[in-house]
Amino acid sequence: MNRTLARRSVFLVVLGVAAWAAAGCSRTTGRHVDVTAGEYYSQDEFAELSNHEKEAYCTALDNELKRLQGDEENRHNDLRATRKQIETLRNEIAPIERNLLSIDSDIRALSSQITEYEALPKKWSISSGECLWIIAGKQQVYDDPIKWPRIYRANTDKIQDPEWIYPDTVLVIPRDWPDAHRVSLDESLSLIAGYWEVYGDPTEWPRLYEANRAAISNPNLIVPQQVIKIPRQE
Repeated sequence: MNRTLARRSVFLVVLGVAAWAAAGCSRTTGRHVDVTAGEYYSQDEFAELSNHEKEAYCTALDNELKRLQGDEENRHNDLRATRKQIETLRNEIAPIERNLLSIDSDIRALSSQITEYEALPKKWSISSGECLWIIAGKQQVYDDPIKWPRIYRANTDKIQDPEWIYPDTVLVIPRDWPDAHRVSLDESLSLIAGYWEVYGDPTEWPRLYEANRAAISNPNLIVPQQVIKIPRQE
């Protein structure tokens, strides 16, 4: 009986020593970290790890470092590719920008011309000593005295003889390109086509004829007061 108790006591002591020894060889903090999630052991915690845990931890750190280095290399490659695409786009955009600047300059110039055009007088009150030649030569009218016939043609209801005009008569100063013309006595299609506000070229009279075939049976015979269309190229 006593021998059995002694044996049991020795067995328990051996088990206790083995457990203590095992605990001493596998020291651990009990906290598990995930390196891939950005979790790391402190210096004190690392000192408490067993050799096996330290080796596994170092291996995890090494693998994470390689992964991060690979990610960094991929990002550098993506950055280089993006910079190349940006440079390509810049080269494509550059001529477009130059074209836009040119168009913008043209628009400003046209806007300026339109503003100047809109400021030109649409009517003119005759002053003493003026004639149609003088009025047409005014810079704000046509700046060309030879163009006086257009003023006359636009004011036949007020002027019977272009050589006789009277002060205070208010004349219309046409500014547009007419799309129609009322035939006057002794006019012909070639004469009308030669007017500078029509085509400025008498040989262009067939254009008038073709556009008015329904109203003109003979191009050599047009009737005073007849209104003919003036076709314009788009």
